[in-house]
This record gives sequence, structure tokens and C-alpha cells, in this order.
Amino acid sequence: PLTPNGKIDRRALPEPAAVASRGRAPRNPLEETLTGLFARTLGAEEALTIDDDFFHHGGHSLLGARLTNHIAVSLDVRLTVRDVFEHPTPARLAEHITALKSAPAAKKARPTLRRRTETERISS
Repeated sequence: PLTPNGKIDRRALPEPAAVASRGRAPRNPLEETLTGLFARTLGAEEALTIDDDFFHHGGHSLLGARLTNHIAVSLDVRLTVRDVFEHPTPARLAEHITALKSAPAAKKARPTLRRRTETERISS
């Protein structure tokens, strides 16, 4: 259904059917925390599994940003929305977080910015 302006009339659309979960239960505390944060962020009424895809349950980039904030507060891990897009299930995100935490400190550190003393010509 479309509005008079030719856009999708979201109010006229039927409610989406609930996505049936047949995934695995959390295997460790990190996965358990992440499934809880996924469910809280998505407003899921039923428990999620570690194989449930964030985007198949109604997630989008803004909710992804909210999820990264919940993860930062709960787990003290800084992620980007891109991480959520690349690792959209609690299982895959848990693997990513574990890899980040075990990475050498040199890889985690950002390069030091240096002030340039000379100016560069941009155009001739």
C-alpha cells in the first residue's frame, strides 16, 4: 500500500510474523550477556539464541548504535556499528570480542598524530 505521495504506507502494512528461533543456547557468560543485550535492544519478547541475526529480528543501523552502547556499558568493549553489520549474531559478535580482547596492545593502540610544520600546496 502506498500513501498519496507514492511512499509506502507503513500503517497499512500487516504486523510482521514473529521469527521462529531454532538456534543454540548461550554456551558461556559472554554469549549469555550478548543475547540479553540483543533482546533488550530489539525489544524481543522471547529469548534469543546465539544464532539469531540482529537484522532478521528488526535491527537497523540506529539500533546497532544503541547495541554498541549497551555493549560498551556492560562489557567495557568499544565496538562500531560496522562490527554489528559484520558480526550480526551473538555467537559471531562474541568471537569478535574475544579476538579483540586477546589482540596485542600494539594492535589496539591508535597511531600518534604529529603536527606538520610545513604547509602543503593543495592546488597549483
